[in-house]
Amino acid sequence: MTTDELKELLKSIQKNKCESQVLELKRAEFECPKRLYDTLSSFSNQDTGGTILFGIYEENDYEEVGVYDPQDIQKKINEKRIKTLTVYARQEVH
Repeated sequence: MTTDELKELLKSIQKNKCESQVLELKRAEFECPKRLYDTLSSFSNQDTGGTILFGIYEENDYEEVGVYDPQDIQKKINEKRIKTLTVYARQEVH
């Protein structure tokens, strides 16, 4: 997603004041969102996946509030992915 696309998405969110089936907003102003992993799981079960936009406070008119530590959020997402990822391999013998 480009910067311009992100700005347009944010304008749309603030205008329509809602999420969608493939868009989830997370505040993340002070800590990693508590229900982040539920969202990741939900999006992983959809054919189209989804987008999580951090730093938006829904309860305050969809205000941009920033993120406490983007690297920490990315680290926590990766840790959870590694812990829960199960690889199924199918072996074929010819």
